[in-house]
Amino acid sequence: MSVAFTNGGLNPVQGFRLVIPTGSTVVQAAGCDESGMSHAILISAPFVAVIPGRAQLTTIPDSDPKGWVIALKPGVLGQVSEEAFAAVPKWSRSCDPFLREAADALGALDHADLVDGACADAFADVISVHIAVRYGHCAGAVEPDMPLTRQMLARIQAFVHDNIAETISVEQLAVVVHMSASKFARVFKTATGNPPHLYVTLERVKFARTMLCEETIPLVDVGARAGFQTQQHFTDVFHRYTGVTPRAFRLAHRNVGS
Repeated sequence: MSVAFTNGGLNPVQGFRLVIPTGSTVVQAAGCDESGMSHAILISAPFVAVIPGRAQLTTIPDSDPKGWVIALKPGVLGQVSEEAFAAVPKWSRSCDPFLREAADALGALDHADLVDGACADAFADVISVHIAVRYGHCAGAVEPDMPLTRQMLARIQAFVHDNIAETISVEQLAVVVHMSASKFARVFKTATGNPPHLYVTLERVKFARTMLCEETIPLVDVGARAGFQTQQHFTDVFHRYTGVTPRAFRLAHRNVGS
């Protein structure tokens, strides 16, 4: 198993490589597949990527790169994993909290100078089985969904409120509770009755309603602070879920107050 970017992790190897950038590091993987077709992808947190071992890796920018490039060589993988890896999509990114947690654990052990050959092989075994099962020919198997706890829902709510003015993706919410995006979307809808994107939209509308009660905040600022990209989008969405336009809502609240 290879180590950090700064210790030879960028050099081509046989087999496959798992790329896990951390911090603000952005990695470009480029090369050709077996048919000769060229590929190039950018990888940055919270995403990871499985790429062919011969792909060329560069960091953008190339100063002080951080993260892990884990080489999964044919000799390390068992026969089942070898067969499953043939079906793992190459040149693709995924948001995989398990692999990120594995990298964090590996980083902590490396910082304490506890990573030896046996430790590296153990991580390679666990990671290769996870990738083979999750992304290989076994990926169609049904994985039981763990329900969202109250604590998880509270973390999601806090994240949405703290970032209400920004673009919020399902992938970002999934990372908050250490799930894949697809699993998170399922369990979130089961727990709340709404898909994640609708929940975020309704929270934006609720936040906008509160601000509209403040006469000193211009309408254009209300929409921007609630995370709507344009004033027209704000008006359309607000009307869809409240039955009135933002201006009409403010006027009605003013009349009630007087």
